[in-house]
Amino acid sequence: MDKLRYALSVLAGLAFVLPVGAVATMPEATAQSANNIRVLPPVTPRLLPRVIKPDRVLPSDATQPTASGETQGTTQAANPRPKENRRRVVSSQVPPQPSRVPPQPNSRPLFFPGDLDGHPRGLYLAGPYDPDTVLVQLEIGAGTELVEEIALAHNLEVAGQLSLFGVQIVRYRLLAGQSVDGAIEALFFYPGVDAAQPNYIYGLTGTTSTTSIQYAPSKIRVDQAHEIAKGRDVLVAVIDSGIDAEHPELKASVAENFDAIEFDPANEKRHGTAMAAVIAANSQLLGIAPSVKLISARAFGMPKGGGKATATTFAILKSMQWSFERGARIFNLSFAGPPDPALMKGLDALAARDVVMVAAAGNAGPNTPPAYPGAHPGVIAVTATDKSDVLFAMANNGKYVALAAPGVDVMTATPGNRYELMSGTSVAAAHVTGVVALMMEKDPGLNPATVRQKLADSAIDLGPEGPDADYGAGLVDALGALEQPGQSRLVAVD
Repeated sequence: MDKLRYALSVLAGLAFVLPVGAVATMPEATAQSANNIRVLPPVTPRLLPRVIKPDRVLPSDATQPTASGETQGTTQAANPRPKENRRRVVSSQVPPQPSRVPPQPNSRPLFFPGDLDGHPRGLYLAGPYDPDTVLVQLEIGAGTELVEEIALAHNLEVAGQLSLFGVQIVRYRLLAGQSVDGAIEALFFYPGVDAAQPNYIYGLTGTTSTTSIQYAPSKIRVDQAHEIAKGRDVLVAVIDSGIDAEHPELKASVAENFDAIEFDPANEKRHGTAMAAVIAANSQLLGIAPSVKLISARAFGMPKGGGKATATTFAILKSMQWSFERGARIFNLSFAGPPDPALMKGLDALAARDVVMVAAAGNAGPNTPPAYPGAHPGVIAVTATDKSDVLFAMANNGKYVALAAPGVDVMTATPGNRYELMSGTSVAAAHVTGVVALMMEKDPGLNPATVRQKLADSAIDLGPEGPDADYGAGLVDALGALEQPGQSRLVAVD
């Protein structure tokens, strides 16, 4: 009888264990049946942030900056602020995301056959990309004959060429029936081709704001910094969606415009105008560097299918090249995305030529992968805080975050002579760009390493003691950056 009970208990145990084992091994069985095709999840690049509270007009009785640069009616204390107010970090829990997903130009994840694994030029990045074009980098010294030769050999159409600081990049248009991944697989092994990749898509995104009227200038001591510098004779490139040069805040600021996009029926300039106003507003609002000159490189526009403003890798590279040729040594890059190889080459080239680049840290939330261009070692990545020094809830974090700056409920200008509240790390980046312009007026010979050093050494510590992955070195301080000798060691996050 005991043996019978023992046998029944064993059978019952197997009946429970076997289905669990089958479920546990199902992913392995699925992976084995995938024929060695590597599929990576999509990475959605973002231009930050989305404009909120549309058509908000600055109230006639709102607190305004005075002619001396001070804000009437403010209760903001001058630096230094109480230490206890500098140590607040919001929960790392990310708020629920909206259920509506913006349309993408190509919703398919990018994948390549397994036989490309380990290839030194293999590309395994996923993300939104133009389904009709690919980018090809030619080997150094390749002639124009190779461009046409590749087009004929692969049934492609030449859609544009760019010499990016000596590196020749060709955009090819795919003909009917061709796929991006198939074209790239073939192009990798063609003689004279150094690299091939998708033409990635970058787009607008953001969050919600509530109330506030321009607290940022006094928060980072801009009014006192203006007694030393206002950005005179400094040229800043804003690579974005274009700038409304007729806005009263920017009429005296925009020196030149460039259009790198091919199609934009809506003539979208909202985001670029907002970033430009944070940097250089000089009418009702107080810009961080009101005497600076801006050049507008328009890489973002409305796609043919409608939706939000987007940019391709090729358009961004063209804008970078044009901005450098016009003499800009400060670049505001208020967008974020995946580690795009072609974009990385452009950033490498600019960093080697002593261009100071400031970018958004990203709005994808804590514990997300590093966002580029901010995570590039030659770029200053900026996160966002509110008027109480609380970290923006949707900000990316990581060792690449260099600084914090006001980026929540910031009043700025938008097309049509309007003013709106904006939040996001790109707004914060624009504040730091303005501070760099002040530094460049005082000392035109500054190089990127010294600029980064001065900003870190003068920053107001926030969060845990010392530099950290949330706030970087701390809140940017315009006056402190101008007074900082920049002789201390470089600050880095362990």
